[in-house]
Amino acid sequence: MSNVDTRRSGLIRPVAELVGLTVVAFLVSLVAGVAFIVPMFVLGYGIETTGVLIGSTAAGQVAFLGVGYAYSRLRDISVSIARPSGRQLLVALGGTVAALVVATLLSVLLTVLDLLPQSVIGDIATRNPTFLLGLAALSVVLVAPAEEWLFRGVIQGRLRQRVGPTPAIAGSSLLFGSMHLVNYSGSLLPVFAGASLIVVVGCVFGALYEYTDNLAVPIVTHATYNVVLLILSYLSI
Repeated sequence: MSNVDTRRSGLIRPVAELVGLTVVAFLVSLVAGVAFIVPMFVLGYGIETTGVLIGSTAAGQVAFLGVGYAYSRLRDISVSIARPSGRQLLVALGGTVAALVVATLLSVLLTVLDLLPQSVIGDIATRNPTFLLGLAALSVVLVAPAEEWLFRGVIQGRLRQRVGPTPAIAGSSLLFGSMHLVNYSGSLLPVFAGASLIVVVGCVFGALYEYTDNLAVPIVTHATYNVVLLILSYLSI
């Protein structure tokens, strides 16, 4: 067997394992969210009230974080995270601007190509705008930390050990984007186009992690990015 074949066969197992990890994290998150909603429904709370929506999202994200943390311990993956320095906060700010610019340009392109998907969150927000504000707050305290821990800290860290930083950024971002397929509705092509936009934004987050070696930087960037988009969406309703 050639060296190329050996390296390729050596990659199949960890890549399949990380794909499986993403699927498991998503399913556990989904089950946790539903487990929160069911008793609320039985008690007479509306499923689309802000409290229930935020509570179910929070439950899912806690479960999501738990899966990522358990895997990092199982595989002894070291995730570098510390209080960001002033310089690193500036890097995070620059990353936020870059992510917003990229997302805006790609959104315009998708609109021109008639490939801009419908957003599930947008549909909910039309009926309950305050959900966007609650989700913005949750993004800071839970969503961004949980997603960055799994995709940048754990998955990107694991891939980096095997293939180096650049392929690791691409691989983790592809999995990051695939998890967001459920954020969109409509025909398949626009849904995949929307997820592709998330892949590119994920590459920005991944590059920040590699550049600073501090997971706090992409967490801050991810949280700020979400907050800006959610507040703009709220103001536009």
